[in-house]
Amino acid sequence: MIEYDSVTKVFGIGKKAVTATDNVTFTIDKGETAVFLGPSGCGKTTMLRMTNRLESITRGSIKVNGQDIMDMNPQKLRLTMGYVIQQIGLFPNKTIAGNIAIVPRMLGWNKEKIRARVDELLNMVKLDPEIYRDRYPVELSGGQQQRIGVARGLAANPDILLMDEPFGAIDPINRDQIQDEFLKLQAKLKKTIAFVSHDIHEAIKMADKIAIFKDGKLVQYDSPESILMRPANKFVSDFVGADRALKVLGLLRIRDAMNLSPKNLVQAGTDAPQVLKMMEDRGMKFAFVLKDNKPVGYVSPKLLKYEQGKVEDLVERFPEELGTREPLRDALSAMLMHDMIDFPVMDDNGDFAGSISYKNIQKSILELYYEDQDG
Repeated sequence: MIEYDSVTKVFGIGKKAVTATDNVTFTIDKGETAVFLGPSGCGKTTMLRMTNRLESITRGSIKVNGQDIMDMNPQKLRLTMGYVIQQIGLFPNKTIAGNIAIVPRMLGWNKEKIRARVDELLNMVKLDPEIYRDRYPVELSGGQQQRIGVARGLAANPDILLMDEPFGAIDPINRDQIQDEFLKLQAKLKKTIAFVSHDIHEAIKMADKIAIFKDGKLVQYDSPESILMRPANKFVSDFVGADRALKVLGLLRIRDAMNLSPKNLVQAGTDAPQVLKMMEDRGMKFAFVLKDNKPVGYVSPKLLKYEQGKVEDLVERFPEELGTREPLRDALSAMLMHDMIDFPVMDDNGDFAGSISYKNIQKSILELYYEDQDG
């Protein structure tokens, strides 16, 4: 989809010349999110800006869908690509609808089509069109403005989206929420995305592939798993950090490690003595209690001893709810915070989907490590 072939960019001439990117070659496949990562001044933003010809290429080529971008009209090229930046760049004198509609208007869309697209995108980024359509940027929070920036980038439904540290200026809580929402959008839209970041945690979370740059050179281009488990050299290893195994916990999802058929399940309407006998016979320390296939709590032999009622009346509630999409990091955090080694996992409907334990997490990390060693 986007092919970078020996791309070099030199600023200045003679002794004052600075090579921003040096003979960079890699490909972003259709529907993939590639995150450009590296220290300040490594060339990642220059690579992004060359992709839509905001910066010229000194040597090499960039092709989009097999066509050299230097053979394309720069304005038409940019209109085919969404562009989202950290500073958001909303026009303060235009309404939210007006900001989103900029590119569609340039493409000659009619008013009805533009209005429908604006409302569709506002709904998509979880902002009610009736409330936000006619507001101005100053009336929105930073997180809301960034959502509008994303909506504007998607306005003309481009196949390619360029994103330059799009969530960098947002506070951590809102940034995490917007990242999650964007991942859900991308799962539906399947855009091809070039995404500049300085944050290894963000890169691991957002990327299908990570391109790590140093001094204008591409050091490694690989999946997040391989970047973490098999860094190309000491620079990559140092850049991603000594806690690489812990970062994998932010990459893997609970669904990747959970036990789909745990044995320690009991139904809410079962008598306590019956459950207690079963648990003692099987040596169970606790059991998940389900009602209509939804976890309502857990019981232990200590809780059930001397009790005669139904187990649903005796349960201890779970201190946290865990879903299949959440990272293993969240599961481990819940276990450490609440001194529990096993949690039920719920699907998107709140139904019981399986369980996740410390042993499951440990096994997944080891399997990933050995798979990568074998690869």
